[in-house]
Amino acid sequence: MGRLVKTGHSVAEQVRRGEIALVYCLYGEDEYRREQALNQLLDALLTEGERDLNLDQIRPGEAETQSILGSARTLPFLGSRRVVLVRGVEDLSRAQQEELLAYLNDPSPTSCLVLAGRSLDLRTRLAAAIQKKGMVLHFDHMKADSLREALVAAAKERGVRLQPDAISLLIDLVGDDLRQLIYAVEKLALFVGEGVEIRPHDVEAMVGETRVRSIFQLTDTVSGRDLDGALRSLTSLLETGEEPLKILGMLARQIRLLFQAKALREQGTPVSRMTLGRLSPRVVATLAEQGASRSWRQLTDALQSISRADMAIKTGRAEAPMVLSGLVWSLCRT
Repeated sequence: MGRLVKTGHSVAEQVRRGEIALVYCLYGEDEYRREQALNQLLDALLTEGERDLNLDQIRPGEAETQSILGSARTLPFLGSRRVVLVRGVEDLSRAQQEELLAYLNDPSPTSCLVLAGRSLDLRTRLAAAIQKKGMVLHFDHMKADSLREALVAAAKERGVRLQPDAISLLIDLVGDDLRQLIYAVEKLALFVGEGVEIRPHDVEAMVGETRVRSIFQLTDTVSGRDLDGALRSLTSLLETGEEPLKILGMLARQIRLLFQAKALREQGTPVSRMTLGRLSPRVVATLAEQGASRSWRQLTDALQSISRADMAIKTGRAEAPMVLSGLVWSLCRT
């Protein structure tokens, strides 16, 4: 029987011990950890020299893609194993899914099938077959505490230390994309030098004062329903090259903070005793006031609007600046 596991670090070790599954599926939004685990798995399955001869990489959506089944049925050349890597499992057509199902009912003993992608519908017959015959590895975005631990470890590896407030500011500005956060830590390490403790003002200096100010102005003006101010801040961020999805992540975080502040207030918690992460008492008090001015339905609608904007940007249905401008208008008017 296969297993549903959460991380890929132990899988490569299992392969090196000779415990090799017929099929692996690595999926989830955390691309950094997913790709890291995928590379570890491929390194364990094939030596560097064997990759050129016995690794087939297939993307379902590309034109002239060879048959997945044909690749999996091909015998390895000058080696004991062929690996067929299918990237973009979410893009598999119905016919390709049926092809894979047929293959998993009678798999080749000399091939290992590896599927990777952002999402996997666990309700499908294909997902059930993968879990039965092999391993499913899920890489969702890390929770706040785990994210902090990862950044502390990344800083230590690069010979620097991160103050807790610097970590909070870094996550506020960059979001929860681990790849981008690790990249930011690398830049900070080069910026401050080995053996130095990274402080919030170092983060501000690296990111840029204008960008820092614009990010917080955007979230504050949206919370305060200041449409003109919010649109000016959004324009400033886009002009300085800020990633639209990062802006979207900051807006989602702000709405979630309003949810938390409203819940604490309705539970009877005095504003002076409210805690929202490492936010200052002044910011918490402002959020409590802004949260109270919105209904639960309005906050829920705001998150749904952000979700729709996220989908529109990722699928390319509309230009990101237009999507964000419409979203800001909606958030300030609800």
